[in-house]
Amino acid sequence: MFKPAPYDVVVWHRVDSSQPGLHERILARVGRQPDEGIEMQGFRDMHWGFQTVQEATAFAESLLEIAASDDVVVLTILAKQDETFGRRVYKDTRASAQNSL
Repeated sequence: MFKPAPYDVVVWHRVDSSQPGLHERILARVGRQPDEGIEMQGFRDMHWGFQTVQEATAFAESLLEIAASDDVVVLTILAKQDETFGRRVYKDTRASAQNSL
């Protein structure tokens, strides 16, 4: 039976990025396809699952340089089963990004 990973790293970026190849750069940096992904309202929402907070944190922090781009609007870690951790937000500019569409 499939058991979801307890920690998710979530990245949202603009589909029509001002930086050509942004999506490919993200995938090259992380070295694997997302476990889940969808395009909606001009954004690509991607999720990667991890078994430990340490793995998720290292993964998210490897994306900090790319997340500095205005075209990346979300970089967070979500804990599905760890109430003491909850959520760690590195970047979340969804409200302002969606208003500019």
